[in-house]
Amino acid sequence: MSKSCQLENSQVQSSFALKIRIAQPRDLKELVEVLSRSFYPSQTTMLGIQPLLRLGITEDIRGRIRSEKPNYRCLVAFTTPTTFPNTPRTLVGTVELALRNQVMAKQIPYISNLAVIPEYRRQGIARQLLLRCERIAREWGFKELSLHVLENNLAAQQLYFSNGYKLQKIEHSLSSWLFKQPKRLFLAKEIENLEQCCD
Repeated sequence: MSKSCQLENSQVQSSFALKIRIAQPRDLKELVEVLSRSFYPSQTTMLGIQPLLRLGITEDIRGRIRSEKPNYRCLVAFTTPTTFPNTPRTLVGTVELALRNQVMAKQIPYISNLAVIPEYRRQGIARQLLLRCERIAREWGFKELSLHVLENNLAAQQLYFSNGYKLQKIEHSLSSWLFKQPKRLFLAKEIENLEQCCD
């Protein structure tokens, strides 16, 4: 069986059980917390702009979750300690998947906002979220996934390359040239259908 076809494990590591499901409006507060901690540096707190950032993220995510577009999913990952099963679950990761036009107006499922809170990283959660995205893309009838990653985000690059994503192009922009901002790398992965990978 191909690794990319294995469904996410209920146990990512021995100390907690992992559950992945579609995000719901009641998850919004925790979801915003995960995204804020993952994508915005602690300096934003000192500068006093964290509340404004959180408000923007909240409205953005709320609109997408409520849109009910057929080819959009926001997934959330929860953990529950296995030694204390009655302990409240914790939202520790998220990812979004949607159709986007790429080359020649071809639509490809596109992964964005893959995030895991720092204390739960390097425990397989991001990989399980990627695998769930693959499964959804197959259910939609697609054989390819795509995403962007910044050239200076080496940890994310390692994750994607180790999961079969390949560099398609390096995107140069005016801001990357003028302001020395990191370039965006466009990655894609061909995924097997369920019949091929699970024989």
